[in-house]
Amino acid sequence: MVDVGREIMWNVGHAGQYVSYAFMVIVAIILILGLKKRYAMWKIGKPSPIQFTRRLGERIGYFIANGIFHKSILREAFPGWMHFFIFWGFLVLTVGTALVAIQADFTDLFFKVQFLKGGFYLIFSFLLDLAGLMAIIGILMAMYRRYVTKPTRLDNKPDDAIVLVWILVVLVTGFLVEGARIAHSMPDYEKWSFVGYITAYMFAGMPKESIEVTHKVFWYFHMVISFGLLAYIVHSRLLHIITSSLNMMFRGVEDVPEGARGAIAPIEDFENAEEFGINSVDGFTWRQIFDLDACTRCGRCQDLCPAYNTDKPLSPKQFIQDLKAEWERHCAGVKNEDGMIDTTIQEETLWSCTACMACQVNCPVSIPTFDKNIEMRRYLTLTLSKTTSETKLLFKNLQKNNNPYGMGKKERLGWTEGLEVRNAMEQEVEYLYWVGCVASLDDRNRKVARSFATILNQAGINFGILGTDEMCCGDPSRRCGNEEQYLGTAQGNVELLNEIGIKKIITTCPHCYTTIKKEYAQIGGNFEVYHQAEFINKLIGEGKLKLNPALEGKVTLHDPCYLGRVNGIFDQPRSVLDKVSKGVYEEMGRNHNQSFCCGGGGGRIWMEEHHKRINHARIDEAIAIEANTVVTACPYCLIMMEDAIKDKEKIETMKAMDLSEVVVKGL
Repeated sequence: MVDVGREIMWNVGHAGQYVSYAFMVIVAIILILGLKKRYAMWKIGKPSPIQFTRRLGERIGYFIANGIFHKSILREAFPGWMHFFIFWGFLVLTVGTALVAIQADFTDLFFKVQFLKGGFYLIFSFLLDLAGLMAIIGILMAMYRRYVTKPTRLDNKPDDAIVLVWILVVLVTGFLVEGARIAHSMPDYEKWSFVGYITAYMFAGMPKESIEVTHKVFWYFHMVISFGLLAYIVHSRLLHIITSSLNMMFRGVEDVPEGARGAIAPIEDFENAEEFGINSVDGFTWRQIFDLDACTRCGRCQDLCPAYNTDKPLSPKQFIQDLKAEWERHCAGVKNEDGMIDTTIQEETLWSCTACMACQVNCPVSIPTFDKNIEMRRYLTLTLSKTTSETKLLFKNLQKNNNPYGMGKKERLGWTEGLEVRNAMEQEVEYLYWVGCVASLDDRNRKVARSFATILNQAGINFGILGTDEMCCGDPSRRCGNEEQYLGTAQGNVELLNEIGIKKIITTCPHCYTTIKKEYAQIGGNFEVYHQAEFINKLIGEGKLKLNPALEGKVTLHDPCYLGRVNGIFDQPRSVLDKVSKGVYEEMGRNHNQSFCCGGGGGRIWMEEHHKRINHARIDEAIAIEANTVVTACPYCLIMMEDAIKDKEKIETMKAMDLSEVVVKGL
């Protein structure tokens, strides 16, 4: 009976084994030295403590789900499966190679135990051939995508072609080595090595001596280029195997709606700082620099960026890559004496960002972008006192009247006429309705404030407002880089809210919601904060609100960035709409985490917009599905959607409404 298995190091013997050991040592040294150099480059950044062992189980779980099983990468089918095939192909091949080494260099050497035989060997052979074939398919898909279909988000560098061709040659020569080995005796059981068995027919008819020579040539060539590929990792885009994996574990469990997503980090030791923001790459933290090195240039961020897709001079991918190039030049000893702003990154690029988080949330390896942008905005605003004419007016209005419009504080009460609304400064209330500047002072959004107050009264909620004592939450100042103004406003608000004993806050604005819930916690403001969508859905669930279907025609929901993508509130507004819609509900093409921004975030609503308008691009999606009502739950979004409907001359067939207005129709 034929023994099922194979001789390890067949035809190359101990010589091949010793040469392999020598190459292994050399490659290990190259990898260690390369990583040591890279580590020194990462550490030019400022300290950034990370408690990696804290939530370690979650970090590992996140990496297993998104790195190993490709949950985040498979959001896009073709590139997702392409990468899946390559990754899993090489993972299985690596495990297989490790098993061969364990048998050859440990179990067989010391205990004369061989486990690569019999039924296990057959399964082992089949899986390794399947893995190699998967990897080849993945590489061919990558080549087709990069050099045939050429999506605009991909840029090509020589390194890309070198890596793809090198990997393909490693895989193909691996099968040639296997085919030559099988062709020497063509045992029937090697049919389980189905790719190698087919490849063996290439050598059919050759004398055994010729097969042995051919096998040995292929074996040594395959061995050398395989080890060469490993050594090349630290000098090529393949480094993302390490950096992207680690970044997932660094960022993945923290960049979640229930975590710090959307919150801007404060300036440390603000009172004693001599310079604010960043204009030199070594001003970033080492974690921010590590982000730059983890970027794979896949371009998913660019595809979803509202600025890039409306011809603004911002591509989040290029932004990260430009900073990475600046970092690499800095580490090579080329210092940028003029700073990054207006040399590496243009001012207009910085101000083009809407801080919508689409790039960050949809990045497969959890790379944030706005955290770097805001540091440069801070440098412009606070260190250079250099900002746009619109933001100068914004800061002036906020300084003088505590609102972006520059209107008097008595105007904040205009929307309350004829409504029963308590003053939380004079009466104890269970909930504070934080109205926000836009709902208090913008004529269109005042209707939203009235609608929401009507809902609260209908549900019997004990609520009040701050009235003339309410100030801006600070979001516009902070996201335009004026941290000093933000702190003055936010600290005053927190002191006031704590002084009057406010514990629970409701707001109709997702920007106020994020600021009060996540950023006030940085300065001692810990409140239970609800967005209207959450609260209305809660009231319906508790039976305090009963709605009748009243909204006719086709309805769609525009997900506000800071409600959905940043805070994960997707289901609640849809649940409410389901109860009040009489007509058909249909999603726009981009929704949930991939929803397209209205163009108003990141301070952009207070600035002029050049090039194609972002809100026009968004409303085109509503027009495409012939929606009659575009519902949103953000004052910025409502303004932007209404403006776009007017600009597109669709006011006869389409209207924009806030969620509260829709609910009032159903009461």
